Amino acid sequence: MTCAACVGHIERALQSVDGVRSTAVNLLANEATVTFDSTRTSFPGLRAAIEDAGYEAAEPVDEFPAVRRRAVIALILGFAAMASMPFAGHDSTIARYAQLAASVFVMAWPGREYYIRAAQGLRHRRFDMSTLIAIGTGSAFLYSLAATLAPHAFHSRGLMPDVYYEAVIFIIALVLTGRMFEVRARRETAAALRQLAELQPRTATILRGGQQAEVPIEQVRPGDTALLKPGARIPVDGLIESGESAVDESMLTGEPVPVVKRPGDRLSAGTINGLGVVHLHVTAVGEATALAQIGRMMREAQSTRAPMQKLADQVSAIFVPAVLVIALATFLIWLAIGADPGRALSAAVAVLIIACPCAMGLAIPAAVMVATGRAASMGVLIKGGEALERLAAVDTVVVDKTGTITEGRPTVTQYSGTPEDLPLIAAVEALSEHPLAQSIVRYNRSPLPPVSDFQAVPGHGATGLVDGREVRVGRPTWVGDGSSGSIAATIDGLPAGAFEVDDPVKPTSREAIRTLQGMGLQVGMLTGDREAAARQVAASVGITDVTAEVLPGGKRDAIRAHQEGGHKVAMVGDGVNDGPALAQADAGIAMASGSGIAVEAGDVTLLRNDLRAVAGAIRLSKATVRIMRQNLFWAFCYNAAGIPVAVLGLLNPIVASAAMAFSSFSVLANSLRLRRFQ
Repeated sequence: MTCAACVGHIERALQSVDGVRSTAVNLLANEATVTFDSTRTSFPGLRAAIEDAGYEAAEPVDEFPAVRRRAVIALILGFAAMASMPFAGHDSTIARYAQLAASVFVMAWPGREYYIRAAQGLRHRRFDMSTLIAIGTGSAFLYSLAATLAPHAFHSRGLMPDVYYEAVIFIIALVLTGRMFEVRARRETAAALRQLAELQPRTATILRGGQQAEVPIEQVRPGDTALLKPGARIPVDGLIESGESAVDESMLTGEPVPVVKRPGDRLSAGTINGLGVVHLHVTAVGEATALAQIGRMMREAQSTRAPMQKLADQVSAIFVPAVLVIALATFLIWLAIGADPGRALSAAVAVLIIACPCAMGLAIPAAVMVATGRAASMGVLIKGGEALERLAAVDTVVVDKTGTITEGRPTVTQYSGTPEDLPLIAAVEALSEHPLAQSIVRYNRSPLPPVSDFQAVPGHGATGLVDGREVRVGRPTWVGDGSSGSIAATIDGLPAGAFEVDDPVKPTSREAIRTLQGMGLQVGMLTGDREAAARQVAASVGITDVTAEVLPGGKRDAIRAHQEGGHKVAMVGDGVNDGPALAQADAGIAMASGSGIAVEAGDVTLLRNDLRAVAGAIRLSKATVRIMRQNLFWAFCYNAAGIPVAVLGLLNPIVASAAMAFSSFSVLANSLRLRRFQ
């Protein structure tokens, strides 16, 4: 693809296929993301639609070396043609034929793709950047060829047989130079994805039958026990069975300080083990690991369409045909006012070249690609341009308490039941994802009996049969226990004790809340915990707006109430019970340390368990939207100002092509500034 018009052509071709529900084409990534009904169409059908539209669907290749070589050769020949201009008067046959040979060579090799695509476009009745370049340079070449082969015909009509070979060569050279910058930017933004894929080791040390075995990663299965040696990169996702070590998670979370991991803690593929020896219970391998999911989310994010892109697409749909009409009118008007054909042709060619909508097509995807790549290096995954725009618009941030403001690793400080009942209660809680449930599992020191008929009730608790006895544990009001503890339990309907649990506030939470408030954002807390405990935590971090003792549906309703008050709301959470609120919010921000449901429901995923990353994500989104607007303004103003100047004959075609290349470069350079965002 070469411009925004190509994007529209391909999207329309794909949308016309029976069974296609949605499609998003990314100019900078050279990718199309298609959602379709597999019972009505297939991948070969999608490929055929793309090829019928005059394009090619193929495996991605590194274009940069070839594009750079073609641009350099065309530039050298362009400068040579320019240098020979003083000797290329109408009496200098040798110089003219040398320029003719150079222009034929440049059109036939470095610039051939534009002529091939223009011909394909005409066959399929579509117009894009290639059409403008091919018509502009082709008409200049044909005029120059006639002046070279039949100069006397020009003289007989009182015209000078001027040639424009150097313009033809330079236009192609400068267009290729702009394309080279574009491909280089795509290459650089894709580097983060390649580095991510290279983080996972190819083998793992597995313990089988008491023996260590080095096996290919493809042969590792969930349930295996992996041995992690000091300093080794972790090959799989899993939970620590035994051992303790400080793990470097910086490549995933952006956090430079190693994190101490103990039995029960989760480790991710791609991170680096410290000095400890750890036995890891494998939970995910290959495409199921968090590392692979992060890579997939990044690719999806860079292929999604930002709402602001629709404006550029709508303009591009009518832009190229309109430019062709303007160029033809320019040529005819100049002839009508008595200008010679060469002068009229020069003005028309300048219109065609200056109007190429390259920068318009790159304005939004370039900013989205760079921003999502930069966010990932900061430990933040943003699901594309739409999520970026929504996040930039928020004025209210609502945060969950447990695992978000607090450590999410609560500890039981008091238990009022019997030691005999504790393993039964802990066995049920071991199957729950909630941090409070895990605190009871850690508090228990006895072996856990098997559980059947387990059922988790989000916002309330969990039940299960243990040794034939019904165990119910969760909110005291739900369990049916009048206890005032944080968690209560019953066994066969009889009280089995209550637990007091303390979950310390993260050291960084107060700073993060203060930063958000300093950005002019309203900050509130939303939790299912007791009112007294919630207000105590809120007061410690500087939050006054507190909604407590709410179920998942109540959390969603609280977010909706903010929205009905005219606010754009970001919700930050990490549990299953946060899923409805995350989905309801204008921007859902999920902690990756939380449940998969929360991560799926969120627009943004924080790979490090630190609220300060929320402020960073919002600031980055605002900076990105600002860059998008600057890019669109530059692209639109460039064409709006350039076309009238070209129509008036004040713009040389070579200058027009240089300006076109510079506009693409400026949009890319402006977007790449986001790589330095702090």
